[in-house]
Amino acid sequence: MSVPCSDPDFRPVKAKAASLPPGVTAERCWCDRVAKVKQVEDFSDKFGMKFFMCASYEHDPPRSSASSSTRPPSPPPLCKWFHWIDTEQPDWAREEVEEKQRRAWATFFEEERWEKVRANEKAERERQIQKLRAEQARNREVNQKRMDDEAARRFAEEEVRREAREADRKRRRERAAEAQAAEERGDKSGKWPRWTRESSVMCRIGYVS
Repeated sequence: MSVPCSDPDFRPVKAKAASLPPGVTAERCWCDRVAKVKQVEDFSDKFGMKFFMCASYEHDPPRSSASSSTRPPSPPPLCKWFHWIDTEQPDWAREEVEEKQRRAWATFFEEERWEKVRANEKAERERQIQKLRAEQARNREVNQKRMDDEAARRFAEEEVRREAREADRKRRRERAAEAQAAEERGDKSGKWPRWTRESSVMCRIGYVS
């Protein structure tokens, strides 16, 4: 016994051609043509159920194509009449729907698990990167302190050497000033300074020898 329904809201969206079940009499649609049998392919609670629908089209259907991906959709039926053949979903269809749902949930949970794994791996990578950056910052700080200490040590050593050179120059300037003053005093008194006389004696000895 078929169940009449002409409400387009209940009309299946996706269906394929099917055979007439045993013991079911063919019916005619509103346009008085033997209706064709279709089987629901929508993934819903109507999956696998068979129904009658109008076999005529509002206009000529497009030419068939070898590729289903390039084949244009069929035109709508001439009339909107259709009757359900099955009153409930077949067992095999219900089991297939349940299996598809189970696989879909399993896939969802598997993807969710992998999302968590990827999130944990990403967090671990970020933690390792932060740890590495912190270690590099500490190393840079240690190296910078070492270089600063070395620069300070070299500066201190150079300062000591500079002060020593300055002290030596000061002594030499003082000695030169004293020698100059003594020499100037010797010129005025007609006497040579002691180290000048000693230098003259050494020169004469060297000349004699």
